[in-house]
Amino acid sequence: MSQKIFGNLSTQRLYRDTICYMENTEQIRLLAGVPNHGFGLLGGLAHSVLAEYEGVPLLAPRLHLGQNTLPDPPIPLPAQVPFGDLYRGWKECGKDLVSFLELGARTLRAQPTPDISRYSKQIRILQKVLRFDAIAMVWEGSMIRPTSGMANRSLAVAANAGRRDAEGPDDPREPDPSTGVPAVVAWVVDRTGNSLLGWFPAAGTCADIEIIGDPVTTEDKIVALLREVLLAQYAWTSIVFRLVP
Repeated sequence: MSQKIFGNLSTQRLYRDTICYMENTEQIRLLAGVPNHGFGLLGGLAHSVLAEYEGVPLLAPRLHLGQNTLPDPPIPLPAQVPFGDLYRGWKECGKDLVSFLELGARTLRAQPTPDISRYSKQIRILQKVLRFDAIAMVWEGSMIRPTSGMANRSLAVAANAGRRDAEGPDDPREPDPSTGVPAVVAWVVDRTGNSLLGWFPAAGTCADIEIIGDPVTTEDKIVALLREVLLAQYAWTSIVFRLVP
């Protein structure tokens, strides 16, 4: 069931939708010169992925893998590459964001590890020089601006996402989405746990992108689950392509 629900993250789909994207180098988005909003390469990744969805309808969450964003990369070439279309998996898991990410991590960890000979020389080289260091997810949400009762806190409340980490409609951790600004939101986290939140108004442009580094993002269940997906992907890739962790 998990492979069906999150099929685009299975080995077969991952090969076709993500690793094969890397063979088509036009799918690799370089982060050099991208605004980072004072947050270094992780901020550049957040800006880069958000900018792709200006005026683009989001039928399902979109995932992107960040490459060479941590120290001591194989080569100094930070980039990002998208996953394929995840709409089928999103629909089949009932459009529940927590279930979607939980099953994604489990599916990746359960995948067999094919022999490296299955992959072209170009893909092998790209996997060695473009290390998977971070992950970003873009989805619709409502951005809650800080108030006097929420000093130094800015929360993304996922719209229509089934946030099962909340205890109910009166959970103080989940402000009323009706008080927020409809937005395109990006959750970004790297393998070491550094995380950011980025957003722009749904009716806005990439010139309106804001990146937030409040500590609240490190406590967010969505961020934690995204990191689990990233770590599962990184482990699978390291084994298959014989990379040094």
